[in-house]
Amino acid sequence: MFDIGFSELLVIGLVALIVIGPEKLPRVARTLGHLAGRLQRYVADVKADINREIEL
Repeated sequence: MFDIGFSELLVIGLVALIVIGPEKLPRVARTLGHLAGRLQRYVADVKADINREIEL
């Protein structure tokens, strides 16, 4: 989906570390991971619903 290389991820991580701070970064990363997982499940559910409706 996104074409992001290692160097871009490293820059994003460093900026996040500076902006958010080392104390809050693990909690923020965990929250973002949780939200990304929920979004993926939601998209998968919508695709399944659409495919089910098409087959009717």
